[in-house]
Amino acid sequence: MFRKVVYVLLVGAVLVFSTMALAGPEESVRGGNRDRVAVINVRDFNLKTLEGKVVLIAFWQGFECLPCEAYISWLSTMQSQFGKEGLIVVAVNQDLETVEAKDLMKKIHSRSQVVLDPTRRMGSSYKLEGMPSTYLYDRNQNMTDKFVGFVPEETEAMEKAIAKLIEKEYKD
Repeated sequence: MFRKVVYVLLVGAVLVFSTMALAGPEESVRGGNRDRVAVINVRDFNLKTLEGKVVLIAFWQGFECLPCEAYISWLSTMQSQFGKEGLIVVAVNQDLETVEAKDLMKKIHSRSQVVLDPTRRMGSSYKLEGMPSTYLYDRNQNMTDKFVGFVPEETEAMEKAIAKLIEKEYKD
């Protein structure tokens, strides 16, 4: 009887610590250029830490969102193209099961941030109208643009909005 109790407790502890490791702020996945991409929990994300940067917050889901694979590729391109000029892509994954999103996360540029939001708390605060959804913030953390959905032929408007924000000065 004692051995069974110890076994059950040991298995339970392994499961708890494994789950914590998957959801914790130190998790990472391989990024698009083979570096590690930091994956943080939604409760640890704070937009204020990105003041002075142009921020693109990108809500996406892996298994429920057909255009999200093309969207992730586009996000990586934007980070590559504008990252040195001050753009930071924050890719907020809304999957209930984070394992479902791992394959797409591997395509995200290594200088991007990935936020896991399986409870959809952050998504709810934005009142998402569709998936994927894109929100642009200027260097002073003012939301300037919102795009719902992703159609590759319409990316030019989003890219122009990003370029416009990159050109603006940060007002301290």
